[in-house]
Amino acid sequence: MANPTPGTEIGQYRIEGVIGAGSMGDVFRGVDLGLNRRVAVKILSERHKDSNELRARFTREGRAVAAIQHPNVVQVFATGTFQDRPYIAMELLEGTDLASAIDTQGPLPQLDVAKAILDAARGLHAAAKAGLIHRDVKPSNLVLLGDGRVKVTDFGLAKPVDPGSEPSLTALGVVVGTPDYIAPEQARGETIDERVDIYALGGTLYFLLAGMPPFRTGVAAEDKYLKVVARHLKNPPPDARDRNPAADAELAELARAMMAKKPAERPDYAALIARLERVIARLSNGGATLTTIPPAADGSGGRLNKTPFVGGDGPHRFDDDAATTRSRDAQAGLSMLPARRGLPPWLWVATALSLIVFAIGLVVHLTRGDRGAAGGGSGSGPIAVVDAGPGPVDAAVAAPRPTAPAGMVLVVKPDGTPWFFVDARPVTAAEFATAFPKLKQPSAVAAGKPVVNAPYNFAKAYAQTAGKRLLLATEWEAAAITPGVIASPTQLEWVGPAVGKLAPVRAPGKAATRPLAGQKDVTFRLAKDL
Repeated sequence: MANPTPGTEIGQYRIEGVIGAGSMGDVFRGVDLGLNRRVAVKILSERHKDSNELRARFTREGRAVAAIQHPNVVQVFATGTFQDRPYIAMELLEGTDLASAIDTQGPLPQLDVAKAILDAARGLHAAAKAGLIHRDVKPSNLVLLGDGRVKVTDFGLAKPVDPGSEPSLTALGVVVGTPDYIAPEQARGETIDERVDIYALGGTLYFLLAGMPPFRTGVAAEDKYLKVVARHLKNPPPDARDRNPAADAELAELARAMMAKKPAERPDYAALIARLERVIARLSNGGATLTTIPPAADGSGGRLNKTPFVGGDGPHRFDDDAATTRSRDAQAGLSMLPARRGLPPWLWVATALSLIVFAIGLVVHLTRGDRGAAGGGSGSGPIAVVDAGPGPVDAAVAAPRPTAPAGMVLVVKPDGTPWFFVDARPVTAAEFATAFPKLKQPSAVAAGKPVVNAPYNFAKAYAQTAGKRLLLATEWEAAAITPGVIASPTQLEWVGPAVGKLAPVRAPGKAATRPLAGQKDVTFRLAKDL
């Protein structure tokens, strides 16, 4: 049985084209002929049509998701059968999944990260309240829409929290889910509840902060399936700040809490949502870090809002006392402005007299200075102006950092000196094909992914054509840990220069050499000198 072609009508839906494939089905773009709205039609894959378990799971997905009415969960419209294969008609989401967003655009702003995880948490909470565990939460199953909202999709591995009389479709001890985000109890095949989704969402939060899934090293040989799962079982949750020092501290700690080994130690949805809302409020208010301070002498508490004051040439030191006062005044409902009843009259008079005395003294001082400069302070006549050369410099003004070209990131030396620019992501197959049109062109699916199997000499030629160059091994070591640089956990990268018939390849923390011919696990990116 072939998949439907454009123009095929399935129930009340007309197929217009192919979108892609999910965990169990192929997804097509369609239109609702009755309501004239765009839809996505997911059909059980041809290879699964004879599996009673997968057919039942697929049908159950449609029924379960249709029962969830929430703005952060994809909406299901109808279910049916096409050529003896079940299908689900659902909302067509115009956006990009979070995994693709990170791959193509680089790390998201911290506020956007918090909002995305909050939306996903709300959607998963709604699913849990409807009695459904997703079991496959990961960045590629969270879609970022054009209006900034995130929706949870692909409930293909969903399972009822309490199946009741429904037969179990997964035997005890059988592992399902993605290894990069799998909870320990899920990896062991134990009885699970909605807390496995909280664990996976914590791993997704780590990915959005660090640009790499948790428990991956970036070395292909060390990131095999079983090794990654073993780290989920044994290793403590990683800190995203180890890979991205610019990651928000509170979000990084929240990700670790969500990935606690014991389900009971993870925050529940209510606590998680409340914490994310507080983080968003803080980041929306300028990203200030709120630190608890000791109670005042009168017993009142306060929070120190450490936001630098900005004025003159740049930010100044924190005024802790002033910040504390403002925080406490705000909590007491006080205003920084004078009270409406005004200042006492005597204070206005005293202030005016002080200003007059100051002005008179300033005039006298300047007049004496002018006389002294003209002739010892006794004569009159023109004032001589002497150019004594440049005066002393009070403080060195730091040179502004160069602005990185579009798609590139500035890499600095250990002492903070600007070093070079590097591409945030590897060269894509489509970009490479544009430079070498006589080579085999990539498929539509591969076009936006990093180019692989490109010979070293072709990579070098591409760099020269683009007016850039390949990185050196030492440069890639620095670039790989620079915030904003997307390093693949499974691919190596060409770096120069080649020696003899071998060229070096590099991944974070690893060096090797390969023949000059292309390799399926080797890609490359470009650098540009300042």
